[in-house]
Amino acid sequence: MTATKKIYVCVILSAFCTTALAQESNELLTPIHKSEIGLAGGVSYYIGDFNESFVPYMINPMGGLFYRHNFTKYINVRLQASMGIVKGDSRNYVGGLQGFPQGVHLAFKRNFYNINAFVEFNFFPFSSVDPKRQQIFTPFLMVGAGYTYFDKNKINSEPQLNNAVALYPALYDSAKTASSVILPIGFGFKFSPVNQWTIGVECVFHKTNTDKMDFYINRSEKNTFNIFNKDWVSTILLTLSYRFVDKTPCATYRTNKSSKKRQYTGFNKELY
Repeated sequence: MTATKKIYVCVILSAFCTTALAQESNELLTPIHKSEIGLAGGVSYYIGDFNESFVPYMINPMGGLFYRHNFTKYINVRLQASMGIVKGDSRNYVGGLQGFPQGVHLAFKRNFYNINAFVEFNFFPFSSVDPKRQQIFTPFLMVGAGYTYFDKNKINSEPQLNNAVALYPALYDSAKTASSVILPIGFGFKFSPVNQWTIGVECVFHKTNTDKMDFYINRSEKNTFNIFNKDWVSTILLTLSYRFVDKTPCATYRTNKSSKKRQYTGFNKELY
């Protein structure tokens, strides 16, 4: 190999090494902005034998905490723990309960505790760390899976309700607690008013695999298909979340402070 060819090879190798180091530095300096924590608060309500409608019914407060991991600007995964209250009264159900005489009713009020994992699909590219503020809102869909636990019944103290339990035990589930796998599905809208913060509103329907939430065993529909044969918990929530950004410079910059050209000069928002 001639001296000229050796020089060409050295120049090419140097260029590749410089490019690789530059890319590595950029990757090390790129802020980590995938992790997000937040609060959720709003209302919950019951869907089942006493309320065959997705319209809000006998609403009660609920709240929770969540962690969101932003894989891309279109796909996020969220883990959420929440608690709330659901209640129902068969006196609100037109036509009365199957198997019960006219005027005999059931009622309930229960606390529930949910652990959910959601996948969120954004319709538009979204980021709360967008320095140009061009991708700061989107509607989204969410689907997932989880687990719920209902504590013991809180009411049934009225005489006619106690009579229903005593006279018609075959139609009343006496279990004090209940739990179930749940399949949540919902939709919402989120918006980033300021950098790293996101506000959202969402409606989620949690289909359970139990008919024990309302204590009523609907024998007439036990072997027929009806989406209300199993009880549901529905929630309407406002969310507030904060996305973390790592502003720490890479080790190369920290250990070469003597070189003004390589000194870290601050957080480069353009790397978002």
